[in-house]
Amino acid sequence: MLKVLFITRKWPPAIGGMETYAVELSKELSHLCDLTVHSLPGRGDGKPPTPLSLGWFVLSSMLLIITSRRYAVLHIGDLVLWPLCLVARIFQPTANLVITAYGLDIVYGNRKGLLPSIYRVYLAMGARLIAKRIRVIAISNSTAKLCRDVGLRNISVVPLGVPKPNLNQYKRREIGPYALFVGRLVKRKGAAWFIENVIPLLPSHIRLIVVGKRWDESEWDTINSSERVEYRGVVSNNELRELRSSALAVLMPNITTDGKDIEGFGLTALEAAADGGVLLASGIEGIVDAVVDGETGFLLPSGEPHVWAEKINVIMQWSSVERENFVRRASAIIEDRFSWERVARNTVDVYLVAHR
Repeated sequence: MLKVLFITRKWPPAIGGMETYAVELSKELSHLCDLTVHSLPGRGDGKPPTPLSLGWFVLSSMLLIITSRRYAVLHIGDLVLWPLCLVARIFQPTANLVITAYGLDIVYGNRKGLLPSIYRVYLAMGARLIAKRIRVIAISNSTAKLCRDVGLRNISVVPLGVPKPNLNQYKRREIGPYALFVGRLVKRKGAAWFIENVIPLLPSHIRLIVVGKRWDESEWDTINSSERVEYRGVVSNNELRELRSSALAVLMPNITTDGKDIEGFGLTALEAAADGGVLLASGIEGIVDAVVDGETGFLLPSGEPHVWAEKINVIMQWSSVERENFVRRASAIIEDRFSWERVARNTVDVYLVAHR
């Protein structure tokens, strides 16, 4: 079996898509490789580690690379940690280097401010120093393009996954008079846009339930000011599954933000379909790789409220049989194409290509 060292700064109890990727991929890779995981746990309140913790983690990772046994593959969890590749070139000269790119770890440098400017230079330096020496795993075709734009090469696209759906859970159930939004309350995810532009076009009894961490204050102000919005905050996995499966529709109404923030993949899209929800998502960025249009959900044009309202009205007219058939078909596709087992197999394929 391949000896693999996976180094990641994204780990529970921190909450997010990158943490989910690290945990689920590690779990499945352990069945396929001789795997060692070196991770940095987040804080107990779900937030990322402190900068000081991150600094110590980078140093401990360097020490591990310097002192440990020889590995066939060194997998770096994201582009922020690219200097570890330089250390590995010296102290693990026979190891093949793989790094995962998500998208946000590239476009952060497009934002305004001192830190993004420093990061932009830092990433450009990394691309020059390591581009010829590593293989990049991009989580979507959109992310792969961003990688090429900054000078990275040898890119393989490996879309994310979800746990296998339980196909027996989708019994006919009463659908509530609500749409569901799940995600961090940031502008690009479109919660405020939907509230301001789509809800007024829907029947007056339809409301929006919002699940996610309060983040952007302008988004929060819009949510808090609408009588047709119910904010639930962060909920348990069981409650979230119930909300998704009983919602009229699960929404990903993402809007573009001029390249300053993107949806690298859209893991929520897979989770919605796996939990028995009917997904409506903007057909932009990495989301298009997470949705089989018309089968696991529906891709709609971003920023066009009348199209969104019309689609919701169509779904409202579905019979219980029509809805159950759609959900079962979507779940079967998710299990076939988007399992974490498939992600792990594809990742090992990348390891083997790098290993040759």
